[in-house]
Amino acid sequence: MSMKPDLHPHDGQGPEVDRRTLLGSALVLGGAMAVGSALPAAAAPQIHTASALRGTSRGRHKFRNSMSVTPFTEVVLGQTSLMDGKHRARTVRGVQELFNHHGASEMYVRVATLKQARDGDAEHGLTRALERARLARKLGMPLNPELGLWAIYGDIALQPSPDFSDYPQITLPGPWITLTIDQMCTAMRSYGRLVARQILSTGVDVNVWDLGNEVEFGVAGVAVRSYTTSAHDWTYQPPDAVNPEIGKVGAFDLFAMSSEDRVDWLKTNLWPYVGRIFAAVADGIRSVDRHAKFSTHTSSTVPLLPGVAVAFWQSMADAGFEAAHLGSSYYPTSVAFGDQLAGFKDMATTLHDTFGKPVFLAETGYPSGSMGSPYAWNAAVDGYPLDADGQYRFFRDLTQWGATEGTVSGIRLWAPDYCTTHWQPMSGFASQVDNRASAKPVLDAVRDGLKLAR
Repeated sequence: MSMKPDLHPHDGQGPEVDRRTLLGSALVLGGAMAVGSALPAAAAPQIHTASALRGTSRGRHKFRNSMSVTPFTEVVLGQTSLMDGKHRARTVRGVQELFNHHGASEMYVRVATLKQARDGDAEHGLTRALERARLARKLGMPLNPELGLWAIYGDIALQPSPDFSDYPQITLPGPWITLTIDQMCTAMRSYGRLVARQILSTGVDVNVWDLGNEVEFGVAGVAVRSYTTSAHDWTYQPPDAVNPEIGKVGAFDLFAMSSEDRVDWLKTNLWPYVGRIFAAVADGIRSVDRHAKFSTHTSSTVPLLPGVAVAFWQSMADAGFEAAHLGSSYYPTSVAFGDQLAGFKDMATTLHDTFGKPVFLAETGYPSGSMGSPYAWNAAVDGYPLDADGQYRFFRDLTQWGATEGTVSGIRLWAPDYCTTHWQPMSGFASQVDNRASAKPVLDAVRDGLKLAR
């Protein structure tokens, strides 16, 4: 998720919005997506892979409390320190140690292919990632790197191509978007090996390698036209050498399809290539870390699209990419449409029952007050008002449910330190006073939910 809204001239496929505008517009697309007032309830397709037949029993697992420093931490600390009543954090290490006092069990870092990759207030470059890896090693914490497979940044709104110019060992036979899928996979395999070697050379322990960011509509330039068609000196080009059908369809076209047609189109024309790219990166990483575990994650739109979640993960497995955790973004107040909490629980339960694997919340947030532009996400879930107590109880209760049922393997509160901008209601800190921002109860939500689940 990028905190900087990028609005760019559209290409005639529909109104141009970023992915947050889409989710925050009470889902005008609701009718077009043909889901009515019902959230995912479609019968799961028949499953054929061996990994999917491991059973559906609820199982205990170590719950990942991924309350971590973020790509915004340095910017925040340039404006305020963070406090919880006992501890005051003035450094990046201090912020992570503060989170650890509230139950954090892993660190996270987002990794662009470029060494320096600035996106508004965020820095996603490899140089910053290696700094985070060294910090995790010093703190004795596992690291969860997210290899975005884009040059600077991408998400459900846009999936730009990678830029391997900082990796002279990777030689491409032409511009990325002109390559065949086999040529792309060769490069991605090399990239996985090279970046894994650099991250692991810090001595850090990587628990899970995440690949991509909100990838149901594509990854690494192999993607449909989505809500943003240009950013960071990148403009959408169809990956015709991979499959000329991909460039003929945009996100709004997919939303307008029936549920059956949407899933069929994605399974036929897009997901086999996404899965092959992930499998190639995983192969490269596994050549360095033979016990590596992997994940990727879809966006908040997936629980609204019947059949998509199961079909997506099945397609990944069919293409050779086996995920240990089935990741998802989840912003329940972003859409005033249906029962967002029930929709997420249905999806998590269905995925667990189908594949025997838990869902990991790779990005999530619940505001403690009214959100303003550009993310006016104020559709409160019943029983959880938009205040500090509602924010805390939402994640405490979600944690208790997910840990008890075995359907959720962890929660990453997105940007809990990012309290100096419009994101403040979603963050874990109240507005700053005298250059100090005080912690809200939500910092203890996951830890307290796990206590209730025991």
